Amino acid sequence: MRTILVGIIILIFITIQLMRGGAARYIIEGDGSGYYAYLTTVFVYKSTDFNQAYNYEKSWRGLDYMAHYFHPYEGILINKYFLGTSLLILPFFMMAMLFCLVSGIPPDGYNFIFQYAVAMAATFYTLAGLLFLNRTLRTFGVDKVLVFILLLVLMLGTNLFYYTFLHPSMSHAYSFFAISVFIFCTRSFFLNPSGKWLYLAAISLGLVMLIRPTNLLILPAIPFIAGSKALFIKGIGFVFQRKISFIAAFILLLTVFGLQWLFNFVQTGTPFIWSYNYEGFNFLKPEFLGFLISYRKGFFIYTPLFLLLLPALGWLFLNDKFKFYSFTVFFVVLVYVLSSWWNWFFGDSFGMRALIDYYPLFLIPVALFLKGLSASRKWSFAVAAFIAGALTLNLIQSYQYHMRILHPDSMTSEKYWYVFLKTGEQYKSIFGGFSEPVYNFPDGSEEISFINDFEYSYPEWSQDGIQQTQQAWSGSKIARMGGAVIYSPTLVLDSPKLVLKGHPVYADVSVMYREIRPDAANDALLVYAATDRTNSLLFYKTFKLKQLPGDMTNGWHKAEFGFKVPEWNENVQQVKVYVWQRGESGFELDDFNIRFTLLDNQ
Repeated sequence: MRTILVGIIILIFITIQLMRGGAARYIIEGDGSGYYAYLTTVFVYKSTDFNQAYNYEKSWRGLDYMAHYFHPYEGILINKYFLGTSLLILPFFMMAMLFCLVSGIPPDGYNFIFQYAVAMAATFYTLAGLLFLNRTLRTFGVDKVLVFILLLVLMLGTNLFYYTFLHPSMSHAYSFFAISVFIFCTRSFFLNPSGKWLYLAAISLGLVMLIRPTNLLILPAIPFIAGSKALFIKGIGFVFQRKISFIAAFILLLTVFGLQWLFNFVQTGTPFIWSYNYEGFNFLKPEFLGFLISYRKGFFIYTPLFLLLLPALGWLFLNDKFKFYSFTVFFVVLVYVLSSWWNWFFGDSFGMRALIDYYPLFLIPVALFLKGLSASRKWSFAVAAFIAGALTLNLIQSYQYHMRILHPDSMTSEKYWYVFLKTGEQYKSIFGGFSEPVYNFPDGSEEISFINDFEYSYPEWSQDGIQQTQQAWSGSKIARMGGAVIYSPTLVLDSPKLVLKGHPVYADVSVMYREIRPDAANDALLVYAATDRTNSLLFYKTFKLKQLPGDMTNGWHKAEFGFKVPEWNENVQQVKVYVWQRGESGFELDDFNIRFTLLDNQ
């Protein structure tokens, strides 16, 4: 069975790499670039300052690149992410480096050889994680046929598939592996308490934390992993009796996790750095419902396979209350903490990616439930049909997300059902996005506002397309777009008016619009552009005016935008904000309001 599983995953890997074609140049992307940057910084640029990695990223990315994972600290650029992911990728990185040296390809750390190396690394660690999970499930008495089926379903029926094969530079495949190892070692310790398993569990826990510190949330699951009250007490008793072993295990854990402190010390002269600048938890406002069932990122919406957790917990309540209570406590703590993160939907992501790391644990109660259900043919067929549907939906939605049919962070129920099971070209990038979240705005922060109701001539605004009408949203004038009028009245701020200095700036923009013809504004964009003294673009960001297509003629609607832009430093000569009509159809604008707020270094 294991050989078949290995063969299937290798076949999927090869197929997807062949389908990538030229897109393989962009395997290392998004937040994954930050996780990976340790390798190029140390082994290519021979440094611990991430400035060169930042410059490389900026050289090929769009003009809206802000490198949110790099922060200035004491005159150098540090990495917000921890180095565990890079540590696991390192063997594959070194193989790519050796191949480049032998073949004469410049070993720049980013060419297609290194891109494929990262793809191989994620596949390898996911597969290794599945094999460790196989061994864990067998210790719970699940037969090997059911284990094989469940591992294959976990791979194909959840967003683990997407983050293994389509976005492999992210940390989730690596956390999945590390937590699988930790669960297996911990389970083995409680079944047969010994120093060996205690040490291995400590080492694996150190790696779990080195990848993502919040993965420490696996600790409340230890009673459930033990499997019974008697085994849990037995293992805890061993720890108390062998205090030297426990101390040694703790030292091993700190040694592994301490690699981050060592890097920090070499880099900055201090081991302890809070790299998540201006980010944190809102423990008084957890987003439980949004986290679990919202169309924006809801766990059960985008990973419906794990709806099986609900009957599984019911089955555990009836048959094994220790497992029921221990798993429930873990799950509630996990969801509470993660949903309290300021950015509870975790930015651009397919589904609730923060939970992928814990899938090895989630599968255990599901496996126990299906094991107990196997005697009922009727219910077995029903569950099999549900699993087949969930698996099919996951693969379709993985494709939709990869092709930008699903919006990366701003889905709603209306958007979800508008593209449900649709994969055509006409559905790509058709949705607008929500305002970008900020952890909190600084108290008493400076701000400047510019309001244009089109009724008068304002010194900072151009007058494009303004006309008299009796159908204005307010007053008697609007700006009519379409035909020869491509650009709306434009806010133009020259250098003397760019008074917010020293930190990034947050822009709040709102504008009323009315479509004269159905979907006239579908191609319209809000534009923010910053240029230098030679009129060359420094930063350029666009947003769709409409949230989703639809017949909305003869009614006024409000478009709202919120986004961070880089500091208005000495290089920025001019900033413009306007609406750009890329189509031919006509629509109208009114009440264009813009506010800029000075942020801390976010």
